[in-house]
Amino acid sequence: MLSARIHQYQSPLIIENIEQPVITKGEQVLVKVGATGLCHSDLHLINGDWKNSIPLQLPTTPGHEIAGWVEEIGDSVPKVLLDKGDMVAVFGGWGCGICIHCKNGDEQMCNYVKWPGITTDGGFAQYILVDSYRFLVKVQSDNNSSIQKNDGTKLKIEELAPLTDAGLTPYRAIGKIRNLLGPGKNIAIFGIGGLGSYAVQYAKILGQSANVIALDRKDEKLQLAKRMGADFTINISSPEGEQQLQRGGGIIEEVLEITKGRAVDVVIDCVGTENTISNSIRLLGKGGALVVVGLFGSQIKMPLLPFVINEYSIIGSLWGNYNELCEVIELAKASGKLMHSIHEFSLEDINQAISLLKEGKIVGRAVIVP
Repeated sequence: MLSARIHQYQSPLIIENIEQPVITKGEQVLVKVGATGLCHSDLHLINGDWKNSIPLQLPTTPGHEIAGWVEEIGDSVPKVLLDKGDMVAVFGGWGCGICIHCKNGDEQMCNYVKWPGITTDGGFAQYILVDSYRFLVKVQSDNNSSIQKNDGTKLKIEELAPLTDAGLTPYRAIGKIRNLLGPGKNIAIFGIGGLGSYAVQYAKILGQSANVIALDRKDEKLQLAKRMGADFTINISSPEGEQQLQRGGGIIEEVLEITKGRAVDVVIDCVGTENTISNSIRLLGKGGALVVVGLFGSQIKMPLLPFVINEYSIIGSLWGNYNELCEVIELAKASGKLMHSIHEFSLEDINQAISLLKEGKIVGRAVIVP
């Protein structure tokens, strides 16, 4: 089968013909890949940014946002659960199944977790061997390339794949702070990329009429946020914009005008650099919460005094669990609930897609179709 693999950090992926994986354990399932999303986490892996914390055995196949069709089934998979040809989404947290995190339903936080496309071979290939049927969400019982929604439209497999991370991660993040949202409240989304475009939509769907403010450096991404339902957009691209945030100037004043002087109740930071985190905190009102899902930076810094006297909360949110993925997929299948901004690339063009993502030229999500 064809696979795009990391052979050396900070180098293009090499597309090569490797042996197709075979089932060796009864719980395993071989999945024919239909589509795999391209995430900034893939860039971190390719660049070697995480090589100390997540050492890879090279060569390896990245790609963790995966959807496809069941090709072969191990002999201990319950027959009523899966058949060949079923369309499936691949859940990304392959937990041990017996530790406290797994038993609590958060297998992505398992101490012994495998993450396909990160710690084991992933979806930038024609097939992927999934460790257990437990990590598959059955979406449809035939091998069509799209899913019939309840309004008669179609959810394409290219749209299904990114839901396993880009669609899942902000869903979990907003679920953590829903109690802070409601009429008259305000939520800001920092960074309108693959995650941010879904975060805007969840903020509208789950925010109980809260105002949604989108912040980014690119007008085209803010236009996407507007299409996704953002009530207000703010461009912080200029050096003056950054300085205004740091000094409490024009952008802060704009936020205060939008929020009628209340500042922001919640910020979802989909970037996670030192700058975006510190700037996100500057937007918060008293009792506000910052949820960090982006992983571009390396640390969180903030002054202690305002953190305490304003009773800020800073929350980390990792991916999402299996049940949350099922909810996201059901939401996507519902009539008009979720919109997608997808840019398709063939496996042979994956390095072009990577270059465009590095340059910030992908508005939404790039998806690789093998």
